[in-house]
Order: sequence, then structure tokens, then C-alpha cells
Amino acid sequence: MFKKTLIFMSLLSAFTLSGCKNNTDIINSTTPTINYTNETTETSTTEETIEKIYASVVSIDNYVDDSLYGSGSGIIVAKDENLNLSYVLTCYHVIDEGTSFLVNLASGTSKEAILVGGDVSSDLALLAIEDTNYTYATLGNSSNLKLGSFVIVIGNPLGTLPGSVSTGIVSYINRDVLSEDYRTMTLIQTDTAINSGNSGGGMFDMNGNLVGVVNAKYAKEGIEGLGFAIPVNDAKEVIESVLSTAVYDNNSKTFTTKGYLKGAYELAFTIADFQSLPFFNTYVGISNISSNSSTTGYDQFETNDIIESVTVKTSNNTYEITNFSSAASLYQQLYSIDINVGDELIFTIYRNNKEEVITVIVTQFIPE
Repeated sequence: MFKKTLIFMSLLSAFTLSGCKNNTDIINSTTPTINYTNETTETSTTEETIEKIYASVVSIDNYVDDSLYGSGSGIIVAKDENLNLSYVLTCYHVIDEGTSFLVNLASGTSKEAILVGGDVSSDLALLAIEDTNYTYATLGNSSNLKLGSFVIVIGNPLGTLPGSVSTGIVSYINRDVLSEDYRTMTLIQTDTAINSGNSGGGMFDMNGNLVGVVNAKYAKEGIEGLGFAIPVNDAKEVIESVLSTAVYDNNSKTFTTKGYLKGAYELAFTIADFQSLPFFNTYVGISNISSNSSTTGYDQFETNDIIESVTVKTSNNTYEITNFSSAASLYQQLYSIDINVGDELIFTIYRNNKEEVITVIVTQFIPE
């Protein structure tokens, strides 16, 4: 019924590419459990609904080496009474690069948080805070949304206005949107006021059910009312996968292995556009290689390697990518292929005017 259209969006904070690491067994470890509240059909006024859901939304401060790196939003979605932990859902780009996190509750209280895990490609992450006596969001069913459905968004616009409430409607369902790192995401479009810092905040229906996680807006001068949210049905899959793969150490009270979305991979380097002086020829090359990646073969790359072609070998097919004039074009062609853990990526590159072939194996992405 709804035709998918590809447009370009701007995340409310920037994505960065990350490395991977392997799972390890931990003595005295626990796999966390999940306990969240499912959809309600209880009706109420707008004011009553906001009062019911308000305290489930928090603001999040991301610190790097004790310096504030950025601020966003989050939603308290679940708890594990055995571990005395509650889980805060947010966007991956809100916590990316962070070394410590502070969750600021609607009550004014702040709690130190630890990273449980997440998935870059879904732009979703989970943090954990101590105690299990908070207000928890009721997880709805985003497939029940219709064009024109009224929604409530609560978040931390500009990173300085926590607890801000705005309302609007669903402007489009299943909108294909191109992110800043050239991934295509299928999102809920809304005309609700959304600004930088709203990332990770909640989109609720008028019954108070969480139906989406705000993650982006269309950012261009003169354009308003084009915000986007990750459907909660997609978020549920990530939540459950992250908690089923995370390893919590009871002695150190930390997640010694971060949870992840099973089967998800992440490039361990950035593909970028370069210019070759003095002729100003543009070429596509390698930059920002991850130093902590254990993905097989990525350490063979060097910055400024020129990419001539990429061959993708999956279990079913072989794909040749040879026609690209920009990093964006190459990324989009890579992401259009159903690449899975264990597949091969064969890069033909030029380095120091010599052609070389580098083969890498796709491995499971696990946050660090």
C-alpha cells in the first residue's frame, strides 16, 4: 500500500565505524534476562497519557575520558530483578565512542550506566542502570500504526532540554531513508518537532505504548517537520538478541562481553573520497582503519589504499562491484548485497602504483 522512497537523512549525532571482537567465556557469569511490559489498549486523554509515560524517558550524557562528548535521550524499557538492573534503550550513535555514561531521570536523579551492547546497523544500543523500581515504557506494536495516527515524542532536544514533549502525526509508514553512513533504514516518518538531542527518545501512541525510537531528521535549511523513528518491532529484535548474547560478570558487576545482534557485521575501516593532486582526479580509498578489530584480514589495509574493485563471495552468489565513482556509490552497492558472517570480501587495490588483492572474512560485530 505504501511505496518505499529513498531519501537522505541526518542523524541527530554522527555514526562512526567500529571494529569487532570475539566472544569469550567468563567464570561466574550470567546471561541477563528481560522483563518488559507489552502493549496496552487502555485509552486516556493526552495529558493522562503523558503523565503515565513521562518518567520512562531519560536523558543520556556520553563522556569520553571524563569530558562530555555529547547528550541524547533514552527509554527505560525492561528490567532484570535477579541482577538488580534496568535497561535503557537508546540509539547507537548516542553512546558511540563513549567511555562512561550518565542517565538522568525525570525525577532529577542521575545514575551511572554501563553499556550492555547494541548494533550499529540498526542504530540501537542498551545501557544498564542499577535498581528495578523505575517507570518502564510499555512496548507497543508499530505495525498497528496508520497514516495520520497521533504520536507523542519525549526527549532531550539540543541536549539541554530534557523532558521536552511534542506531538504530531505519522506522516509515512515504512519510509526507506539513507543515513549519513549510506545505510538504508526503514523508518516511521513524522511531522513531530524533532531536534538534535532527541535521538534515543520515545515515540508513543495515544494509549501510551512505545511505537518508535527517534533517531533522525531531514536536516536542510528551510525544511521542517521531517523526523524519523525506528519502529519498536525492529527494536524488540535487537533488545532480545543483545540480552541473549551479553555476558554479565557477577564479581566485577560489568558486562565483560557486550551483547550484539546475531549475524550483524561492521566494516573495520572507512571508505572515503580522495583527490589526487595536481589533476584533481577523485578516487575512492581507505581511511580510519580500526586498530582493535579482530576481523580476519582487515589489518592488511593501509590508509590511502585506492580501491579498484570489490568481489563479494556469499554462500549462494558471487558479486562484482566495479562501477563506482564515489564512496557513497560503493557503500550503497555493498549494503545492497545480503552479506553474512563468514562471507568473503575481496578488494583489488592500488598501493604505491602496484596492484594488490586483499581478502577479508566477515565476522560477527560485537561492541567494545
